[in-house]
Amino acid sequence: MAAPTELMCGDPVRSVILPEAPGVRVHEVLTRTMLESVTSDRHHRHSFAASTVQRSGEVLQVKMNAAAVLRREVRRRSWRRETVALGVAEDPYQSVEEHYRLMPQVLSVLSESQTPIALYTSSTLLLRDLPLLRLIGRAVPVTVSVALATLDAGLSARLDPGAASPQARLAMVERLAAAGLAPHIRIAPLPPLLADGVAQLDALLAALSGAGASRVSVAPLHLDGDDGAAFLGWLGDEHPALIRRYRALYGRRSFVSAEYAMTLRARMAPLVERYGLGSEPSAEAAPPPIRQAGADESVGERLGEAALTLF
Repeated sequence: MAAPTELMCGDPVRSVILPEAPGVRVHEVLTRTMLESVTSDRHHRHSFAASTVQRSGEVLQVKMNAAAVLRREVRRRSWRRETVALGVAEDPYQSVEEHYRLMPQVLSVLSESQTPIALYTSSTLLLRDLPLLRLIGRAVPVTVSVALATLDAGLSARLDPGAASPQARLAMVERLAAAGLAPHIRIAPLPPLLADGVAQLDALLAALSGAGASRVSVAPLHLDGDDGAAFLGWLGDEHPALIRRYRALYGRRSFVSAEYAMTLRARMAPLVERYGLGSEPSAEAAPPPIRQAGADESVGERLGEAALTLF
């Protein structure tokens, strides 16, 4: 059964069920565009993003012609070879990539056009393309960011059910570092009161430093949409004593208070310095801009909402 037209990000080709993605209906589509301007979005530090997949609930759309469309776009005279971020909305290395193998083509197109790449993932499938990334890194800047919020395997699975285990991601960081790709670690989404204690953060940064991470940033958990509601439901079942404290931290917002953000910054700073994970910020590492607060929001609230890229 085809997805409703309004859910499609391109022209539908066919719908399939893949053994690599049980419980998910995959729609193969032909996309019209790949490059998306994200300049006005304060959550992104790049000007452009691209994705090979797009999710709508239990429906995953796969852009079958991603590489061909991207090649056409980066060949335009107006293209200025600005960094293209892959994985800011959907992890490009989720299970369907094992079947379709779109990423090697996309990475090659960006490399051929001398376009810098910023890659975000929490999947060890990335290692399949490590030889290619290492080769591309000799020609254009390549930044690889791995999300890892906690060493607790159970909590990690709750935060990101589709991600590799913490130990598997640490092993991936080691291989990225050995390949000379200077991996950046996003401690995200960090759940307040569950994984943000000094001892927990110290153990995490020690493990990351030992694995060869180059630098870290941290972003507290957002409680928006169905995922936020599901997390609060789980929290009520497993840690009911924390519900009132979460209400105090978040209020009616989906993001933490500015006071918590500043407390976390103070907690992280000495640890980052101790383990040498606060390397000189580059354009990729710069925090996202914070827009002008409106009449119904304070600057403090907007600071709490921003992705807290500390270092």
